[in-house]
Amino acid sequence: MGSIEETLKKIEKKLEMLESEIKEIRKEMREDDITSTKSLIELPDHLRKTAKGLRKIGQGTASDVSKYTGRARAVESGYLNQLERQGYVTSFRKSRQKIFSMGTDFKNQPGN
Repeated sequence: MGSIEETLKKIEKKLEMLESEIKEIRKEMREDDITSTKSLIELPDHLRKTAKGLRKIGQGTASDVSKYTGRARAVESGYLNQLERQGYVTSFRKSRQKIFSMGTDFKNQPGN
C-alpha cells in the first residue's frame, strides 16, 4: 500500500481530471444550447453524443446522425427516439423518413 502522500497525489490528479471534464461539458453546453430547461450535462454520454450530432447537422434522419457519430443507423434511431420521449428532440415524417430536430426548431417542416 502506498503512502498517504501518494494517495493524496492520486486523488488530486483525479480531481483535476474531473474539473477538466466539467469544463468541457460546460463548453459543450454553451456551444450546443440544447434547450432552455434541459442541458447536455443531464444526459448519459451515449445520448449526449447523439444530441450533439443532431445539433451539429440541424435536423435529419437517424442515418444522417450516424454519419456524424460513427455509430450504426439503428443505434442512432433508438437513441433519437429515446431523446424524443425525454423531450429533447422532436420529429416529423417526410414521406417514409422520420426527420429529427432539437426541440421544436423545424426550419423545413411541412407547413412552415
